[in-house]
Amino acid sequence: MKYYYQIEGDLRNNIGDVLQGMVAKYFLPENALVVNREALAEIDAAEPGLLVANGWYMHSFDKFPPPDNIQPVYVSVHVAQSELLLNRKVRDHFKKHAPIGCRDAKTLKLFLGWGIPAYYSSCLTITTAKRAPINTTGEGEILLVDNIDHPIPEKVKLKLEGLLGTSMVRVSHDPPDVSGTIQEFMQKSEPHMNSLLERYCRAALVVTTKIHCALPCLGMGANVMLIHPNPSDPRLATVAEFLDIISYEDVLAANAFSKPVVNQAALIKRKEFLSSIVSKSVAMGGNVMRNPDTAALQKIKQRATLMAKLYRMGVKAACTSGLANEQMKRVFRERAIEQVNS
Repeated sequence: MKYYYQIEGDLRNNIGDVLQGMVAKYFLPENALVVNREALAEIDAAEPGLLVANGWYMHSFDKFPPPDNIQPVYVSVHVAQSELLLNRKVRDHFKKHAPIGCRDAKTLKLFLGWGIPAYYSSCLTITTAKRAPINTTGEGEILLVDNIDHPIPEKVKLKLEGLLGTSMVRVSHDPPDVSGTIQEFMQKSEPHMNSLLERYCRAALVVTTKIHCALPCLGMGANVMLIHPNPSDPRLATVAEFLDIISYEDVLAANAFSKPVVNQAALIKRKEFLSSIVSKSVAMGGNVMRNPDTAALQKIKQRATLMAKLYRMGVKAACTSGLANEQMKRVFRERAIEQVNS
């Protein structure tokens, strides 16, 4: 059997995509191969394989799903564009490999609404292992981690520096070199990501707007706070489970600095859960959630199956009765015209 992990191989504009592949790679044998998340249909169709299929789905749907010889372990999935599931072939693929582990509530409701068993898993990046001793002194660099194309407003940066009493060092999550094949890109980007993770461990504080900076920092135990213009953004819920998210307005209104407290109990429980799911799946050569080996996992599967039936019934009823709002009609528009027994 071949083993695969995935990264975003086309745009290459966020080192966080590399990180998501790195944490999946950690659970796989040393000979694991990197594949392009945007071209999973091109994976070798001749030999059985297992793909840890976590991450952000996706820019293009033309080369999805992967071939039938691949056993995908769908965990920590985020669907950015609901149009992905308008294709019956795609829905059938997900149903075949369900239940699907979702990293946010919006994605979870999308799968359930199509009658696809799914459960909330959180994000696999919280399993990131620390790269250096954690700074417990309060001395050292204070890092401000964002993207070049989405910078933190200068007034927010200046207010933070005033509250902290020191300047911050700006760090970008844009990859420094995006050239070469996907394998060459990964070979260059992985050491760079590791160096960033080590720097986060050694920092007095990491202030970030990036989910895939905050989550690995939480996993490693690094000192971190997430600030964002819209803390209620559904994508941030996977961070909010462990850490309060600070709005730009809260920063600007603050009179003193206070670092958010991490919910360590919830974090440890979720890390152990995710590690167990992926480790067991790799060992058995397929998604353990399809054939749960413990009563706890069996209960999650049963609930996922029941919730999929209930949500599907609700969507059908709303669409056939005319009670569906415009968003529901758009997201589930094929469901609205399919026969009730389809």
